[in-house]
Amino acid sequence: MGEFSFIQWIRKRQKRRKDVILGIGDDCAAINVSSDKQCLITTDMLVDGTHFDLKKCTVQDVGRKAIACSISDVAAMGCQATVAVVSICFPNHTTERFAKELYKGIWDVADKYNIEIVGGDIISGDSPLCINVTMLGRDDGLKPVLRSGAKVGDMILATGTLGGSLLGKHLRFEPRLKEGLILNKNFTIHAMIDISDGLTADLNHILEESRVGAILYEDQIPVSEAAVKMAEKSENTPLYHALSDGEDYELLFTLSKGQAKKAVVSHLFDKGMINCIGEITRGRGIQMKFSDGKTRRIKPRGYEHLKT
Repeated sequence: MGEFSFIQWIRKRQKRRKDVILGIGDDCAAINVSSDKQCLITTDMLVDGTHFDLKKCTVQDVGRKAIACSISDVAAMGCQATVAVVSICFPNHTTERFAKELYKGIWDVADKYNIEIVGGDIISGDSPLCINVTMLGRDDGLKPVLRSGAKVGDMILATGTLGGSLLGKHLRFEPRLKEGLILNKNFTIHAMIDISDGLTADLNHILEESRVGAILYEDQIPVSEAAVKMAEKSENTPLYHALSDGEDYELLFTLSKGQAKKAVVSHLFDKGMINCIGEITRGRGIQMKFSDGKTRRIKPRGYEHLKT
């Protein structure tokens, strides 16, 4: 059993209320709160030893990452994050200083993005540190961007650079909330997701929901300097790390060729922020056009919980 197959099992058996506009299958759920307003909701759980290692990072880093992950989910919908509830399971005998440092990290990010912590739960137990953030957002009159709208002929674009996040970015990334809102307000985005599991893994989520395929261009993948450094110590190439490392928390999205050209050169983004990396095609699966001109099918790779 894998994480995604288990989610699909739940999804097929879940009944839908009339006021649930969007349920399982996207970065956030969306619920009607009035005739013209939607509430977005997402949740993320992080545990020591899987999502972070307290032997290698500070507890403030953990707090920052915990809330930034959920902000990134709202960013992937092109909407505005507003409030959060935070639940924490502290290991037995946790000191007050440790607990306060964790919350300082949460507030560092929450205050920057004008998000208020409005509740949660605190417990302790014979377990590693575990923190869960549930984030609410609003549409601000915008239509939330789904994973299921990619169209044949769309260009595939991504923000920032990719790969090597374990060298530090996975703890200290900036969720692309501003960029997601700019994209949704100024361009016709057909599909969008944040890159948490890995570029090819998350692209595959868009492809499955949209029932299309994709071709990526090797020489257009924005490989990060961290991916190059990772490759020096691993048996893989920098490109491999950019395609599959995950936890970049950049935005991956599709839009028409005309809109893509405008987005890449738009003064609304920092120079080099937006990169065109491929195209949506008919059929299924992901192909890669390599710099030598050859095209081959590639498997989506990334992190998956419960994988055996």
